[in-house]
Amino acid sequence: MNLILFSDCCKQICRLCRIIGFPSGNALLMGVGDSVRQSCTKLFNYVMGYKLYTIESTKDYKLDKHWRDDIENCLLQSGSKRIQTTFLIVDTQLIGEKILEDINNILNTADVPNIQTQDEIEDINKMARRDCQDKGLDQTLMVQCM
Repeated sequence: MNLILFSDCCKQICRLCRIIGFPSGNALLMGVGDSVRQSCTKLFNYVMGYKLYTIESTKDYKLDKHWRDDIENCLLQSGSKRIQTTFLIVDTQLIGEKILEDINNILNTADVPNIQTQDEIEDINKMARRDCQDKGLDQTLMVQCM
């Protein structure tokens, strides 16, 4: 497929590559009813080889069940499985204040409070210890999940 990229789109993709290239880099793109940001993000995703993670919000979508499951799966995918991931959510999918709070927590601390049970946290710690051991890193320096 032949594409014509305008300079604004090229600048947006370059900006994303620069920001995401930093360790723990993240970006929050905001705008009004603009599919250009979505298209640029999807193109950036393809170019960088990242996995795109979006939510399918339907009329039956529940914040307590579906949102928590979606966000937990995304965090596990990018953290435990070490898959480079882009999380894409649009304004029509922001159906509750809780979603904004969780996104704020992710951008600030890379975590959502109380999203995992204690058993799940222990499993994540075991996986992290195994990773440290495989790479020959000192496990005592590993920060435990609280």
